[in-house]
Amino acid sequence: MKRHLLLALAITAMLRATPAPAQSAVSATIDIAHTSAPISPYIYGQFIEHIGTLIEHGIWAKMLDDRKFFSRVTSAPPPPAQRRGPAQRWVPIGPDASVVMDSAAAYAGAWAPRITLAGVAERGIAQSGLAVRAGRAYVGRIVIAGDPRGNVVVRLVWGANAADRQTSALAPLSTGYATLLLNFTARANSDSARIEIVGTGAGAFRVGAVSLMPANNVEGFRREIIDGLKQLRSGIYRFPGGNFLSGYEWRDAIGDRDRRLPRFDYAWRMPQ
Repeated sequence: MKRHLLLALAITAMLRATPAPAQSAVSATIDIAHTSAPISPYIYGQFIEHIGTLIEHGIWAKMLDDRKFFSRVTSAPPPPAQRRGPAQRWVPIGPDASVVMDSAAAYAGAWAPRITLAGVAERGIAQSGLAVRAGRAYVGRIVIAGDPRGNVVVRLVWGANAADRQTSALAPLSTGYATLLLNFTARANSDSARIEIVGTGAGAFRVGAVSLMPANNVEGFRREIIDGLKQLRSGIYRFPGGNFLSGYEWRDAIGDRDRRLPRFDYAWRMPQ
């Protein structure tokens, strides 16, 4: 051990005693009169990846998870948190037995929830955990079909009192799917608001897809995020990127947004 230490000290002393190489002057000349074509700003850019909730709850304006019902609607405890964290989920309003996942009348995926009505008692589905702000408008749409004898409404609820909600009554339903528009304006701040799709009367109704966003969204993206990205002055954004891209099929993004198949992201183990 002592021999190794002495050898190290000797080498260090030799290196310190070695004189540094002489420095030679370097000169450069820039000919400002000789220029070439400007470099295109689209040659370089930025990268956006589906990390955590960066896309789903960050850049996208959509407020609802699983809006095409990839997962079963149930009040049973949710599965363990996925890599992106626990997702908002649809639960029944009324007994679980009133909601059946109907594969024979699917709209966008493998099935659609069919809610059987029970007279004056409300039956339906709900999703909570939504963030709303007082005075802000929210727009959406619902793809729905059902028995015309049923009376179905969509509610945005932001508090415990009867006045802490806004209701949009849907036109009489038809047996075929139809897309109906939704408009709400929150009257208080809440980070735990919820959307309810409920009905009374006779028969049943089915929900093919639902969407809810702030009214000032830009083609489905959050306006404040788009404004921030513009300030970066990036030529291009690679989107999507990262591990998500490994299982991405570009043909799944063609056509009616509500008819595109819900898909499972195997990189992050969550439905899209």
